[in-house]
Amino acid sequence: MRSRQQSVGKEAPAYSDNEDAFRAADEAGIWAVADGAGGTGIYAGEWAQHLTQQITDVPFRNVVELAHWLDGHWEGFFNTYYCRAEVDYLIEHKFMHEGSCATLTTLHYKENKLHWSVYGDAVALSFQPVAGKLLAANSDLHQFESAPYLINWLELPNSAGFQTGIWQHQPGQQYALLSDTLGQYVLMAYAALTGDTEPLRRLAQQPTALGNRAQAHLLYWSAKGGHFSESVWQPLRAALASPETFVPYSQQLRSQNLLGADDYTCILLED
Repeated sequence: MRSRQQSVGKEAPAYSDNEDAFRAADEAGIWAVADGAGGTGIYAGEWAQHLTQQITDVPFRNVVELAHWLDGHWEGFFNTYYCRAEVDYLIEHKFMHEGSCATLTTLHYKENKLHWSVYGDAVALSFQPVAGKLLAANSDLHQFESAPYLINWLELPNSAGFQTGIWQHQPGQQYALLSDTLGQYVLMAYAALTGDTEPLRRLAQQPTALGNRAQAHLLYWSAKGGHFSESVWQPLRAALASPETFVPYSQQLRSQNLLGADDYTCILLED
């Protein structure tokens, strides 16, 4: 499998801070996206980077294995960043009492199978271009209504926040890992273009930013029409060619209120 990937921070290019991180090791068959949760704890982006770079070549089969892996990798991160935090009492207090948080999604390619895992509201997708069928590790749009489960070096992972599974690879099948807000866009667009609009309509009744985006998708795609592959998947794939294509791609979607303000990361895999 070969990959194309991009990651851009909020308000790029004016501001380049990016708390997302990714790993794309095509030869090893390992891919990962982590989304640092800056609203909780501290050093979220650094924690996301640490997680992605420490992913092993063995897929996570359950939350016990995830916890065992974290147990072997959190201490190095802690030792590095405690040295930075201790110079300021407030930073040290936040670090010690809130930790560092991120969501995480992974793919491992082994024996013609894609082993996926998701912790929190990151998004893992499998797409068959010929049939136009999209499968998601978690397709429920309502998962984005509440705060996600987060991996934190300060505590054990919660089994309620973890999902894992296997996709049998078929010729032409493509896959993607996305941080939450870009994943929301893809899932909302797919729901609107395939006629599965009831979840969008329920969301659109909520007086929230997520509800407003759901309404925007309903209005935009009902007027524009088209097929998901040509209208959503292929433009995303093309945008991953370079930062020069990915930044204006995300800016245009934001200007149409189809995409919320956030860091955006995507890895797309194909034969």
